[in-house]
Amino acid sequence: MAITRIRIENFRSVARCEFKPGALCALVGENNAGKSNILHALARVLARDWVTVDRFSEDDFRGRDTSQPIIIEVEFNPPLTYQKFTHGPAVDIPVLRFTVQRYKKATAKAQAGDLRLEQACLKNDGKPISVPVEAPKKGVQTKFAPLVGIPSEVKNQVPAIFIEADRQLGEQLPTNRYSLLRALLEDVNDKLKETQVTEMKNGVAVQRPADEVFTERLASALQVLKVKEFVALEKLLRDHSLQNLGYDPEQDADRFKFGFELFDSWDFYKALRLGFSESGAVIDATNMGHGAQNALIVAIFQAYGHLRKKGALILIEEPELFLHPHRRRFFYQTLRSIAKDNQIIYTTHSTHFVAIPEYEEVHIVYRDKSDATAVRSSTLKPTVPLREKLRKEFDPERNELFFARHVILVEGDTEKLALPEYARRSSLNLNRAGCSVVEVGGKRGLKGFADILISFGIPVTIVFDTDSSDFGAKDKDAEKAYNNELVGLKSDDVHVIELSPNYEAELKRDLGQDAYEQLVAKHGSGGPSKAIRARLIAADDTSGIPAFASDILATVEP
Repeated sequence: MAITRIRIENFRSVARCEFKPGALCALVGENNAGKSNILHALARVLARDWVTVDRFSEDDFRGRDTSQPIIIEVEFNPPLTYQKFTHGPAVDIPVLRFTVQRYKKATAKAQAGDLRLEQACLKNDGKPISVPVEAPKKGVQTKFAPLVGIPSEVKNQVPAIFIEADRQLGEQLPTNRYSLLRALLEDVNDKLKETQVTEMKNGVAVQRPADEVFTERLASALQVLKVKEFVALEKLLRDHSLQNLGYDPEQDADRFKFGFELFDSWDFYKALRLGFSESGAVIDATNMGHGAQNALIVAIFQAYGHLRKKGALILIEEPELFLHPHRRRFFYQTLRSIAKDNQIIYTTHSTHFVAIPEYEEVHIVYRDKSDATAVRSSTLKPTVPLREKLRKEFDPERNELFFARHVILVEGDTEKLALPEYARRSSLNLNRAGCSVVEVGGKRGLKGFADILISFGIPVTIVFDTDSSDFGAKDKDAEKAYNNELVGLKSDDVHVIELSPNYEAELKRDLGQDAYEQLVAKHGSGGPSKAIRARLIAADDTSGIPAFASDILATVEP
């Protein structure tokens, strides 16, 4: 089971957004863009046993405008299935739709204006699913009718787990049906029922089911709890229950029995809590600090991944919270591992939880011109050569481009170090403008990175040397063709700045030969690297700002 399409309308900041998540789906964007609203919409309808209208309020409607319905629609591949009758046909259900709107007229159950929730199982084309009206009979043609609502058998096929930013360990304990630890312990309990233990009876070894032995021994332990106050409470409950049902507590005591019981081993597993011991003192782990609780939640994730649980939908807000940078990278690797057999949709502000080689996993959440939440996904189809090229150039620092409003792509460290200094001197705050200067490891990397940015609709400025050392003397025709490719990317959102033949030549030409040589001598012609010297010259308030730097910075909106 995996979600292949999500459509949300009129929910909080979302007017309408639709996107196709993969097995691992990162929602990135600025604060207040609406990332969490997307997760909360999914959690409202999927991460609960029962979805009721009480889960929604007027505040959930965009702008509190209840004239337009809230629609949350989720498409699955492979589709969910439903078999109404044991010997009847099973039908595929690829789409679930949840609609919240007001009653237009009063009914026997509600007043006009009350909120109502409609749940529907649909085909891919939006048409309703039809199921048999009655159990099939031999020689009788089966009649079909539209399926009303979403049966629990269908809903249970989507084991969704929601972990909010304000996460608490208690929400991940087995008492919560929608928790990772519960899913793990359910498997443990299943294995317990398959296990046989050996007991000696009258000197003979006898094999018995482990859960049967456990329940029997736990029942003996329960007797220890039966102090006189416990027995008195149990008797009061029993007597009053029988009286309320119209029976005599004394005469019908043998006919009806009420009392505290242990039904099976799963009752015990559900009651388990995590304890932490330090210097011999044991405390409830739910009383530990946020960092410690988050560490345990991450540990549960790691165990989940290690045991290869399958088929869950996991929704996480900001997995990077409370984690050291190295632990963030490790947790991201854990999520990638879990996503091989499950689906994970998460929001993040961390460059440690996205990767350029897997750019199609990233979906950018932003506010459009009407101030509504929208989602941009890459239109660039991944290929093996492109992915391998990006993997070769992989650098976590470059992941910052997914979070930028504008990106300046440069060949290497020279431009990367110098341009921010020229921006400072030009009173352009690149951070406030949401602009990142990203070096791509050489001229040959510019096109691939530019294609990704263009596919996401992120404005980009491409800066390149017309005569780069990346291309040898024998590759000049290839370099010329590559230059033309870069220039051909120009559009309203794509700016191309050519440095002819390179950065140093442009700098010398714009500043003048004498001024340039004086700055080189001042900042060490043979000491620092070329890139560091370029930064020192750019930071020197006594030097001018070269025209090419002004041209580059002019493409960035303050």
